[in-house]
Amino acid sequence: MRWFCRCAHDGLSRSGWPASGYNQPWSPTGMTETIGRMAMLHAGEAAALQASIERVGARVTAALQANPGVAYAVAFVGNLHRGIDQTMAQAALRGEPVACQARCTSCCSLRVEVVPAEALLIAQQLRSGPADRLAQLRQALQQQQALLAQGAAQRPACAFLQDALCSIYPWRPASCRKAHSFSAEACLSAAAQLPQDLSITLAAEALQRGTALGYRQRGLDGVVQELSAAVLQALDDDTAASRWYAAADSGATAQG
Repeated sequence: MRWFCRCAHDGLSRSGWPASGYNQPWSPTGMTETIGRMAMLHAGEAAALQASIERVGARVTAALQANPGVAYAVAFVGNLHRGIDQTMAQAALRGEPVACQARCTSCCSLRVEVVPAEALLIAQQLRSGPADRLAQLRQALQQQQALLAQGAAQRPACAFLQDALCSIYPWRPASCRKAHSFSAEACLSAAAQLPQDLSITLAAEALQRGTALGYRQRGLDGVVQELSAAVLQALDDDTAASRWYAAADSGATAQG
Protein backbone atom coordinates (compact mmCIF):
# COMPACT_ATOMS: atom_id res chain seq x y z
CA MET A 1 0.00 0.00 0.00
CA ARG A 2 1.51 3.30 -1.07
CA TRP A 3 1.09 6.26 1.24
CA PHE A 4 2.65 9.67 1.61
CA CYS A 5 4.86 10.32 4.60
CA ARG A 6 5.21 13.90 5.75
CA CYS A 7 8.92 14.31 6.36
CA ALA A 8 11.21 16.41 8.51
CA HIS A 9 14.43 16.53 6.55
CA ASP A 10 16.64 17.27 9.54
CA GLY A 11 16.20 13.78 10.95
CA LEU A 12 16.05 10.12 10.06
CA SER A 13 14.13 8.58 12.92
CA ARG A 14 11.22 6.27 13.50
CA SER A 15 7.73 7.50 12.71
CA GLY A 16 5.47 8.69 15.49
CA TRP A 17 2.29 6.74 16.24
CA PRO A 18 -1.01 8.53 16.86
CA ALA A 19 -2.79 5.51 18.34
CA SER A 20 -2.65 4.84 22.07
CA GLY A 21 0.62 3.20 22.96
CA TYR A 22 2.29 4.29 19.72
CA ASN A 23 2.88 7.94 20.31
CA GLN A 24 6.32 7.25 21.79
CA PRO A 25 9.32 6.06 19.77
CA TRP A 26 10.86 2.65 20.32
CA SER A 27 13.49 3.49 22.94
CA PRO A 28 12.93 4.45 26.58
CA THR A 29 14.25 7.95 25.96
CA GLY A 30 12.46 8.47 22.67
CA MET A 31 13.60 9.83 19.33
CA THR A 32 14.50 13.47 19.10
CA GLU A 33 13.34 13.98 15.53
CA THR A 34 10.86 12.35 13.17
CA ILE A 35 10.86 11.41 9.53
CA GLY A 36 7.10 11.65 9.52
CA ARG A 37 3.92 10.74 11.32
CA MET A 38 2.00 7.59 10.50
CA ALA A 39 -1.44 7.70 8.99
CA MET A 40 -4.00 6.90 11.64
CA LEU A 41 -4.28 3.19 12.35
CA HIS A 42 -7.59 1.52 13.09
CA ALA A 43 -7.86 -0.12 16.49
CA GLY A 44 -7.51 -3.56 14.94
CA GLU A 45 -4.40 -2.55 13.01
CA ALA A 46 -2.82 -1.03 16.09
CA ALA A 47 -3.59 -4.15 18.11
CA ALA A 48 -2.10 -6.37 15.40
CA LEU A 49 1.07 -4.28 15.34
CA GLN A 50 1.37 -4.40 19.11
CA ALA A 51 0.97 -8.17 19.02
CA SER A 52 3.73 -8.39 16.40
CA ILE A 53 6.02 -6.25 18.53
CA GLU A 54 5.43 -8.45 21.55
CA ARG A 55 6.02 -11.65 19.57
CA VAL A 56 9.32 -10.33 18.24
CA GLY A 57 10.27 -9.12 21.71
CA ALA A 58 9.59 -12.52 23.25
CA ARG A 59 11.73 -14.28 20.65
CA VAL A 60 14.57 -11.81 21.08
CA THR A 61 14.52 -12.11 24.87
CA ALA A 62 14.49 -15.91 24.66
CA ALA A 63 17.44 -15.92 22.26
CA LEU A 64 19.49 -13.53 24.39
CA GLN A 65 18.79 -15.53 27.53
CA ALA A 66 19.62 -18.84 25.85
CA ASN A 67 22.90 -17.48 24.47
CA PRO A 68 24.60 -15.44 27.19
CA GLY A 69 27.62 -13.34 26.39
CA VAL A 70 28.43 -9.94 24.97
CA ALA A 71 29.59 -11.27 21.59
CA TYR A 72 26.21 -12.87 20.90
CA ALA A 73 24.28 -9.84 22.17
CA VAL A 74 26.15 -7.50 19.83
CA ALA A 75 25.97 -9.83 16.83
CA PHE A 76 22.28 -10.55 17.40
CA VAL A 77 21.25 -7.10 16.19
CA GLY A 78 22.23 -8.35 12.75
CA ASN A 79 19.00 -10.37 12.80
CA LEU A 80 17.07 -7.10 12.92
CA HIS A 81 19.03 -5.83 9.94
CA ARG A 82 18.46 -9.00 7.93
CA GLY A 83 14.77 -8.93 8.79
CA ILE A 84 14.37 -5.41 7.44
CA ASP A 85 16.35 -6.31 4.32
CA GLN A 86 14.02 -9.26 3.71
CA THR A 87 11.01 -7.01 4.19
CA MET A 88 12.35 -4.60 1.57
CA ALA A 89 13.08 -7.45 -0.85
CA GLN A 90 9.63 -8.99 -0.45
CA ALA A 91 7.97 -5.62 -1.01
CA ALA A 92 9.91 -5.18 -4.26
CA LEU A 93 8.71 -8.57 -5.52
CA ARG A 94 5.04 -7.84 -4.97
CA GLY A 95 4.92 -4.35 -6.42
CA GLU A 96 6.77 -1.31 -7.68
CA PRO A 97 10.44 -1.20 -6.67
CA VAL A 98 11.61 1.72 -4.59
CA ALA A 99 13.61 4.51 -6.20
CA CYS A 100 16.57 4.09 -3.84
CA GLN A 101 19.76 3.22 -5.72
CA ALA A 102 23.51 3.22 -5.12
CA ARG A 103 25.00 6.73 -5.08
CA CYS A 104 21.65 8.28 -4.22
CA THR A 105 22.71 10.25 -1.16
CA SER A 106 19.58 12.30 -0.51
CA CYS A 107 19.09 10.86 2.98
CA CYS A 108 22.79 10.65 3.86
CA SER A 109 22.89 14.03 5.57
CA LEU A 110 19.95 13.31 7.87
CA ARG A 111 20.30 12.55 11.55
CA VAL A 112 20.49 8.80 12.16
CA GLU A 113 19.98 7.31 15.60
CA VAL A 114 21.22 3.89 16.68
CA VAL A 115 20.89 1.62 19.68
CA PRO A 116 24.09 0.56 21.51
CA ALA A 117 24.24 -2.87 19.88
CA GLU A 118 24.32 -1.26 16.42
CA ALA A 119 27.08 1.17 17.34
CA LEU A 120 29.10 -1.60 18.98
CA LEU A 121 28.69 -3.84 15.93
CA ILE A 122 29.91 -1.11 13.58
CA ALA A 123 32.89 -0.34 15.83
CA GLN A 124 33.73 -4.04 16.04
CA GLN A 125 33.71 -4.41 12.27
CA LEU A 126 35.81 -1.29 11.77
CA ARG A 127 38.42 -2.50 14.26
CA SER A 128 38.71 -5.77 12.35
CA GLY A 129 39.59 -3.94 9.13
CA PRO A 130 42.73 -2.14 7.93
CA ALA A 131 44.26 0.22 10.48
CA ASP A 132 44.60 3.06 7.98
CA ARG A 133 40.90 2.85 7.10
CA LEU A 134 39.99 2.89 10.78
CA ALA A 135 42.14 5.97 11.34
CA GLN A 136 40.55 7.70 8.35
CA LEU A 137 37.02 6.98 9.54
CA ARG A 138 37.81 7.98 13.11
CA GLN A 139 39.08 11.32 11.83
CA ALA A 140 35.94 11.76 9.72
CA LEU A 141 33.76 11.04 12.76
CA GLN A 142 35.70 13.55 14.86
CA GLN A 143 35.38 16.20 12.16
CA GLN A 144 31.66 15.62 11.87
CA GLN A 145 31.20 15.93 15.62
CA ALA A 146 33.13 19.20 15.57
CA LEU A 147 30.91 20.55 12.79
CA LEU A 148 27.76 19.48 14.61
CA ALA A 149 28.99 21.16 17.78
CA GLN A 150 29.32 24.42 15.86
CA GLY A 151 25.60 24.30 15.08
CA ALA A 152 25.89 24.71 11.33
CA ALA A 153 22.66 25.60 9.54
CA GLN A 154 23.06 22.63 7.21
CA ARG A 155 23.88 19.23 8.66
CA PRO A 156 27.10 17.73 7.25
CA ALA A 157 26.95 14.51 5.26
CA CYS A 158 27.34 11.23 7.10
CA ALA A 159 30.93 10.58 8.09
CA PHE A 160 30.65 7.10 6.61
CA LEU A 161 29.73 8.42 3.16
CA GLN A 162 32.73 8.01 0.84
CA ASP A 163 32.61 8.66 -2.91
CA ALA A 164 28.80 8.81 -2.69
CA LEU A 165 28.68 5.28 -1.25
CA CYS A 166 28.11 4.00 2.28
CA SER A 167 31.41 2.66 3.63
CA ILE A 168 29.61 0.61 6.31
CA TYR A 169 26.82 -0.64 4.08
CA PRO A 170 26.83 -4.27 5.37
CA TRP A 171 26.48 -3.02 8.97
CA ARG A 172 24.40 0.13 8.42
CA PRO A 173 21.74 0.77 11.09
CA ALA A 174 18.11 -0.29 10.93
CA SER A 175 17.04 3.33 10.42
CA CYS A 176 18.99 3.49 7.17
CA ARG A 177 17.77 0.10 5.99
CA LYS A 178 14.08 0.93 6.34
CA ALA A 179 14.31 4.39 4.74
CA HIS A 180 12.79 4.31 1.26
CA SER A 181 10.93 6.34 -1.32
CA PHE A 182 9.21 5.79 -4.65
CA SER A 183 10.44 9.16 -5.92
CA ALA A 184 14.11 10.12 -6.08
CA GLU A 185 13.04 13.55 -7.27
CA ALA A 186 10.97 14.12 -4.14
CA CYS A 187 13.94 13.19 -1.96
CA LEU A 188 16.37 15.35 -3.93
CA SER A 189 14.10 18.37 -3.65
CA ALA A 190 13.49 17.79 0.08
CA ALA A 191 9.78 17.55 -0.59
CA ALA A 192 7.44 17.83 2.37
CA GLN A 193 5.97 14.42 1.55
CA LEU A 194 7.57 11.23 0.25
CA PRO A 195 5.67 8.35 -1.38
CA GLN A 196 6.41 5.23 0.67
CA ASP A 197 5.16 1.66 1.19
CA LEU A 198 3.13 1.49 4.39
CA SER A 199 3.64 -2.27 4.67
CA ILE A 200 7.43 -1.79 4.76
CA THR A 201 7.13 0.85 7.44
CA LEU A 202 4.80 -1.25 9.60
CA ALA A 203 6.88 -4.42 9.27
CA ALA A 204 10.12 -2.59 10.00
CA GLU A 205 8.51 -0.84 12.95
CA ALA A 206 7.44 -4.17 14.44
CA LEU A 207 10.94 -5.57 14.00
CA GLN A 208 12.65 -2.52 15.48
CA ARG A 209 10.34 -2.05 18.42
CA GLY A 210 10.19 -5.77 19.09
CA THR A 211 13.97 -6.10 19.02
CA ALA A 212 14.35 -3.12 21.34
CA LEU A 213 11.77 -4.64 23.67
CA GLY A 214 13.65 -7.93 23.72
CA TYR A 215 16.94 -6.25 24.60
CA ARG A 216 15.28 -4.23 27.35
CA GLN A 217 13.62 -7.32 28.80
CA ARG A 218 17.08 -8.87 28.95
CA GLY A 219 18.22 -5.78 30.86
CA LEU A 220 20.40 -4.38 28.08
CA ASP A 221 20.52 -0.64 27.51
CA GLY A 222 18.60 0.45 24.42
CA VAL A 223 18.96 4.23 24.71
CA VAL A 224 19.45 5.68 21.25
CA GLN A 225 22.27 8.01 20.23
CA GLU A 226 23.27 9.87 17.11
CA LEU A 227 25.19 7.50 14.83
CA SER A 228 28.56 9.22 14.56
CA ALA A 229 28.72 10.07 18.27
CA ALA A 230 27.79 6.54 19.31
CA VAL A 231 30.31 4.84 17.02
CA LEU A 232 33.07 7.26 17.99
CA GLN A 233 32.45 6.54 21.67
CA ALA A 234 32.56 2.80 20.98
CA LEU A 235 35.83 3.17 19.08
CA ASP A 236 37.41 5.31 21.80
CA ASP A 237 36.51 2.87 24.59
CA ASP A 238 37.72 -0.70 24.19
CA THR A 239 35.60 -1.71 27.18
CA ALA A 240 32.33 -0.23 25.88
CA ALA A 241 30.83 -3.56 24.82
CA SER A 242 31.77 -5.43 27.98
CA ARG A 243 30.50 -2.61 30.21
CA TRP A 244 27.22 -2.46 28.27
CA TYR A 245 26.66 -6.16 28.80
CA ALA A 246 27.90 -6.18 32.40
CA ALA A 247 25.29 -3.57 33.31
CA ALA A 248 22.57 -6.08 32.41
CA ASP A 249 24.17 -8.76 34.56
CA SER A 250 24.53 -6.30 37.44
CA GLY A 251 20.87 -5.38 37.18
CA ALA A 252 19.82 -9.02 37.19
CA THR A 253 21.99 -9.70 40.26
CA ALA A 254 20.53 -6.72 42.10
CA GLN A 255 16.98 -7.85 41.35
CA GLY A 256 17.76 -11.38 42.47
